[in-house]
Formats: sequence, structure tokens, C-alpha cells
Amino acid sequence: MAAHLLLIDDHTLFRTGLRLIVQEHPDVGTISEAGSIAQACGLQPADGTGGGEEVGLVLLDILMPGMSGLDGVRPLREAFPKARIVLVSASVGPDAVREARARGADGFLPKSASGDDILEAIGLALSGQSCFPAANASAHSPVKAALTARQLDVLRLLCTGKPNKVIARDLGLSENTVRVHVTAIFAQLGVDSRSAALLCAQRLGLVDWPSPVDPEFMNSR
Repeated sequence: MAAHLLLIDDHTLFRTGLRLIVQEHPDVGTISEAGSIAQACGLQPADGTGGGEEVGLVLLDILMPGMSGLDGVRPLREAFPKARIVLVSASVGPDAVREARARGADGFLPKSASGDDILEAIGLALSGQSCFPAANASAHSPVKAALTARQLDVLRLLCTGKPNKVIARDLGLSENTVRVHVTAIFAQLGVDSRSAALLCAQRLGLVDWPSPVDPEFMNSR
């Protein structure tokens, strides 16, 4: 029997995009949406039987208005006692994953995960397995998964000491687009400078060559 899936995110556009992906899973049937924890807890199953037992899987954004996704795990458990709950977050740091586990979630997905990764996680969750990043995976795996292919290209050139203007020329992008990518990379790595990004990228195995670090590079953003 196909599962009733509930998407909870305050961004309608993201819910729409996620819905287009998850509806392709053969084990997903009815899909409901909610923009907040309170709205989600007030939803009834598709057949109107009440009680929320029909919901089999909840994909829940961590950063929500009012009550956060982390705080929402408990009331959602009460509303949908048979549902598996997978937290979805723009943050992929180990602290976020540990907190998700501590709150009783059944899984964790970065918002930048590929469609295939999302479908795989859904399959694991519906089969009763956890879908957290593997405990024995290298520390850089969730970060690398969260960076797009283009962001990885920018990061690798950034780590050779190239300024945004040169990166833009090499990749055929506008300088403004490169700045946007650099800002996103800093956010994912949890750093605020190019030198810190270089050290973090090398430590996490995202780059594997010695990169030049001159004073100008060390002080640039």
C-alpha cells in the first residue's frame, strides 16, 4: 500500500519542487502539504478517518516559523504516531545531524540533496531504516553533497588563490554569480574568509593539492 507523505515547509516554492521529486517514488501515494507545525498537526488523513495514523512519512524543514522543526518532532509524533519523520535542512553540519537524532527524528536530508538521494532516503525511511548520513562516512561527505557541482568548481579555483574576476573568466560566469557561489560556499563550510575556506576544504578532502596562500589571499573574502 502506497504511503501518505506529508511535506512541511514554510516555503511554497520548495514544497512544490520537493513534491515533484517525491511523487516519483513508487511507494508514495497521497501527498499533503503544510506551511507550519500547527497546520500540519491539524491535518486529517486523506480518507477523513481522523487521528493522523494514515500518514506514513513526514519530511520536515528544520527552520520553521513559530515552532522549529526540531521542536516539532514531538507534537508530530503525537499527531501521526505511525509516521517516520525525516528532517530537511540547509545546514549539513554534524551538530545539526546529532541534534536531529537527539530529538528523535528518523532521518536527515540536506536541502541540496539530489533527486536520487531524496528518493533513496524515502525508500529507507519507509522500510523502517534510518536515513542519516552514515556514521562511518568521512566528515566531508555531507558537505560535499550539499555543494553543487558548480560550487565545487568555484571552491577548487578559489583554493588556488584566484580572485573572483579570474574564476568568473575561467568558468564562463559573471563576477556577480561567482560572488553568490562564494557566499554559499562560505555558509556551507561555516567559514568567513578565503583562507579559512582553503584550510577547511583541504581538511575535509574537497581539494587535494597544496594551494598558494599569500597575504592578499589570506585577507580576502
